[in-house]
Amino acid sequence: MEEENVKKETVKKGSGLSQIFLGLIVIALGLVIIFVPAVLSNFWLLFIWLPGVIMEYNAFRNRNNGLLVPGGILLVVALALTLGVIFPGFYSQGGWGLFVLAPAFGLLQLYLADGRRNFGLLVPIAILTAVGVIALIPSSLSQWTMIVVGVILIVSGLLVLFRRK
Repeated sequence: MEEENVKKETVKKGSGLSQIFLGLIVIALGLVIIFVPAVLSNFWLLFIWLPGVIMEYNAFRNRNNGLLVPGGILLVVALALTLGVIFPGFYSQGGWGLFVLAPAFGLLQLYLADGRRNFGLLVPIAILTAVGVIALIPSSLSQWTMIVVGVILIVSGLLVLFRRK
């Protein structure tokens, strides 16, 4: 009987803390909307960030690995969309590669969390990561650096073609 009372009090304390936390978040959100009007124009981003964070939290808290893939995808997509809002021209300069990296991130989380180490996941992870990184490289390097990288690749390819044994 005493154990049941202790459990009920623990549940009440836990729900009380979550209620306080939720209340503080709602108050902070209200203050941000009042004092930073530009937030309203990008408020839609919250509807992408929030489900991703909730899925990740539940995946780690409840050991539900199935939530890692959609949660990871939503987080990376939310990051890409946020960067697109903050930096105009982000997508046209290669930022679209983050959208390709999104499923790779979710699958990588699943691979790392899976105790059996499903090696079949490594193939799509590697392919998606390679395509995403190749898309992101031009946005982070200067035009001259890209020319040098291109020349190195052309010379390497020619060496491979003409060096036959």
